[in-house]
Amino acid sequence: MMKRFAIRTGIGLFLLLNFQLLTLAQELPFTKEFYFGVKDGLVFSRVKFKPNVEQNLYTGNTAGFLFRMVSEPHVGIQLEFNYLQKGWEEKPLTGSTQSYIHKINYFEIPVMTHANLGSKAFRVTLNLGPSVAFLLSDSQGMNPASPGIPASPDIPYWGKPIDSTVDFLFTGGMGAEYHFKHLGSLSVDARVFYSLTNLYDSKKYAYDPSQTNGVQVTLAYILRLNPGKKAKSNAPKQVVTKILKVE
Repeated sequence: MMKRFAIRTGIGLFLLLNFQLLTLAQELPFTKEFYFGVKDGLVFSRVKFKPNVEQNLYTGNTAGFLFRMVSEPHVGIQLEFNYLQKGWEEKPLTGSTQSYIHKINYFEIPVMTHANLGSKAFRVTLNLGPSVAFLLSDSQGMNPASPGIPASPDIPYWGKPIDSTVDFLFTGGMGAEYHFKHLGSLSVDARVFYSLTNLYDSKKYAYDPSQTNGVQVTLAYILRLNPGKKAKSNAPKQVVTKILKVE
């Protein structure tokens, strides 16, 4: 309950600030900016089970493409198409040296509000929004691999595929970008994600919730698609000054 309340509060505050930024930014001269980029990185995830399941963080991979439109000074939208690998690794049961590992591969489409602040060369970025992920495959096993997955009446999902094929998530994070004069830009981004969908049907298994959550850390190379002269603007100072006046 507390996590859901915090997520809803965070979304509400960000949307309120974003609305105020958009309203004020419309008064400033600006040429829309369009970007395309490629990204690659790591995913550190686990699953929130109730009853609780003791776990270690599972390390997966992510890679994809991003499209960004900055339609107002420092505010825009970012769409991504990603391969996303999540999962979890359970700690060995008492008397065992093997860990159960479940790997899940998704095709993910985040649609996020993008905000940035800084100079032409260096910018701090914020991306926040919903995401939908479509199951590509899932696999499971033990570490060490031999012997295989044991039959355990206390853990009925061992050896069984997950039930949900579509995952709805909330994701958000911060990053930094350095824009070169003629060579595009490099971006480092760290974001958290929290799934709103259960992996397992609570009517079949005594686990509710069974939701993935974790952190993504990525590096991206981004090119501006419509390069040109950018109008000089003191937009950050003007926007902040006007916000303070409104407050």
